[in-house]
Formats: sequence, C-alpha cells, structure tokens
Amino acid sequence: MEFFDAVADLASRISPGWLFEDPQRARSVGYIGVLVLFVAAFVAGLVLALGSKRLSKGNRLHARIMERYGAWLGWVGGVGMLVIALRYADIVLFSKRLWTALNLLALIIVLVHFAMYWFKQYPLQLAEYKEEERRRKHFPAPQPKRSQSRPARRRR
Repeated sequence: MEFFDAVADLASRISPGWLFEDPQRARSVGYIGVLVLFVAAFVAGLVLALGSKRLSKGNRLHARIMERYGAWLGWVGGVGMLVIALRYADIVLFSKRLWTALNLLALIIVLVHFAMYWFKQYPLQLAEYKEEERRRKHFPAPQPKRSQSRPARRRR
C-alpha cells in the first residue's frame, strides 16, 4: 500500500496543477541542490566563454566551441539562479516551479546538444581544421605585391 501512496504522491507532483502553482514559501531543500547546479553552470559558462582563447591554446576550433557552449551555459545558469532567487525571495511570479523545470530542461538540452555535436560533427570539423593548419604551415599565403606609389622614372 505504501508503494501506491508513493506513486500517487509522485503523480500529483508532476501534474500540471502542481507545476503551475506558485507557492509563497520554498518547502523543499532540493532547490538548494538545483541552485548549486545552476551556479556551477554559470561559473563554467563564464570561464569557458571569457577564457576560451587562453584555454584553447591557439586552437581556433576549440576556442569557437568554448565560446558557443560557454555562452549557453552562462545564460542558462544565470537565469536559473535568478528564478531560484525569486523563489526564496517570495516574489509572486507566474510559476516558479515551471520556470525551474524549464531551466533544468534547457540545461539538459544544452548538454545533449553538446554530446551530439561532439560525436557527430566534431570529428569532421577537427579533420578539416587539421588539414587547414597543415596547409598554412607548409604553404604560406602569398605575399601581396607591392604597389608602386611612385611612377617609374623616365630615361633620358
């Protein structure tokens, strides 16, 4: 019988009515864990986005990847921290539970997108990048011709 009570309690917590409800007091300690997750995402995003050139050690492909996913992590983490802060500040908002759930979903989507990129597109882009670097190293770009600023001298 306890199993059925637990299932009924879980079903009531994921119902749309519970998600759209806006309680004034935070009753769950789980929000502290979610806040820690959002703070970690925010800090990691800032470090990746702002330090991408230093962390990539001259690899332009890695710098671009760090900037893109760092910005996404930073935004999702920052908005998540704001939603949790509004929840603990008892500010009336449409539905803090729904916003928190949507933020967690956004964080999961960013991580899944990165995983899909890493396994599908990254190997191809890395091969292209290595080929481009090989060409740059062995076949330097041609130097532009000097423009003649003075007209040629006439022979007398």
